[in-house]
Amino acid sequence: MEQAECQLDEDERALLELLPADGSEAASEGILGRLGWDADRYARACIRLEERGYVQAGQGRAETAYRDLTAVPPEFRPACGRPGSRVTVRQVPVTVPHALCDLTGVTLSFPGHGGAVVPSPGEGVGNSKGCQVQVDARTLDVTITVSGLRRNA
Repeated sequence: MEQAECQLDEDERALLELLPADGSEAASEGILGRLGWDADRYARACIRLEERGYVQAGQGRAETAYRDLTAVPPEFRPACGRPGSRVTVRQVPVTVPHALCDLTGVTLSFPGHGGAVVPSPGEGVGNSKGCQVQVDARTLDVTITVSGLRRNA
């Protein structure tokens, strides 16, 4: 998916940081107040994030906004922004965009191949059963692979 490749600008990052990691809605008025932005600046950042597939805005962009987690596989969604959570990965390879779902400190496992905790940015970790978790140093996206499976090809 293309969105994993793009870098967010400062306004996009600031807006995403204030949206709940679980995809629940946030009141736009509260976000504006916390950011200290005017409505036009907020709308521009929101539109850019909508175009990238990261955010959905509620009625007229003035009511609510929320992270669009449709690009995140369903098994990962409850763990977004929740270190210590556990996820059983259903399909590999898979890449989860950090801008949408922060998996830092989450334990990922694949049946029959063990698991690993998502490491710090730019690092990778594997185990003796072939489960490998890599964090891209630039985007912070998390990629999970399992060695010895035809599905990784």
